[in-house]
Amino acid sequence: MPEITSDLILAILIGFGSTMIQSLTGFGLSIVSTPLFLMVYDPKQVVLILQLICVVINVFFALALYKNIDKHFLWILFIGSIIGQPVGLFIFQIAPNNTLKLFVGLTILIFLIISNLNRKVIKETDKKTAVAGFLSGILTTATSMGGPPLILYLANAKRDKVSMRATCIAYFAITNVSAIIIFLIGNTDFSFAFEQTIYLLPFCFVGLWLGNKLFPYLSQKMFNRIIFVMLLFSSLYTLYSAI
Repeated sequence: MPEITSDLILAILIGFGSTMIQSLTGFGLSIVSTPLFLMVYDPKQVVLILQLICVVINVFFALALYKNIDKHFLWILFIGSIIGQPVGLFIFQIAPNNTLKLFVGLTILIFLIISNLNRKVIKETDKKTAVAGFLSGILTTATSMGGPPLILYLANAKRDKVSMRATCIAYFAITNVSAIIIFLIGNTDFSFAFEQTIYLLPFCFVGLWLGNKLFPYLSQKMFNRIIFVMLLFSSLYTLYSAI
C-alpha cells in the first residue's frame, strides 16, 4: 500500500481536476494530467497510470452517453488507431524519458499551431477520419495522449459539443482497452501503475460527477476556449519540464 505523501496528494488533485475537464469536454483527462503527473511520476509510469485510469473512467462514461455516439465515425477512428498503436509502443519502448517529454510537448504545440493557422472547415471523410485515428493511436501508446489529432479534426469539422464529447469519450474507451492489450503483449510491467491507480480512481470519479453536473451550463464558445487553453498549457509546461 502506497505511503500517503505530498506527491500522492498532488497526484490525487491532478486526477480530480483533469477528470472534471474530461467530463466537460470529452478529452481533458490525458492532455491536462500528463504534463502535471510528470511532476510526480516517471514519464513512462505516467503513460501506464493514465491508461488504467482512462480505461475505467472512459468505459463508465461512454456507457452513460451511448445514445449520442456517432457509431460509424467511431468505428473508422478505431481502425486507424489499431494500426497506429504498435508504432507508438515502439516509441515508448526506445525513447529516453526527456525525449518522451519533448515529444509530448512538441506534438501538442504543433497541433495547436496548425489548428489556429487553419481556419477552414474540414469536410469529414472516412479517409481523413482513419488518418486522425492512426495519429491518435501512435500518441496513445507513446504518450497516453491520443487527443490532439482527434480534437483538431473534430473542432475544424465544426461538430457540436454533445456529439463531439460523447464520441471522443467512446473512442478513448475502446482505444485504452486495445492499448493496454498491446502493452501487455509487449511485456510491460503494470504493477506500480496499478497500485497508484487504486488510490487515484475514487477522486477521479468525483471529478467525473462534478463535470457532468456543470456540462449543461458550458457554452460552445467557452467549450472552445477551454480546449485552446488546455492544449497551450500542456505543451508549454511539458517542454519546460524537459529542458
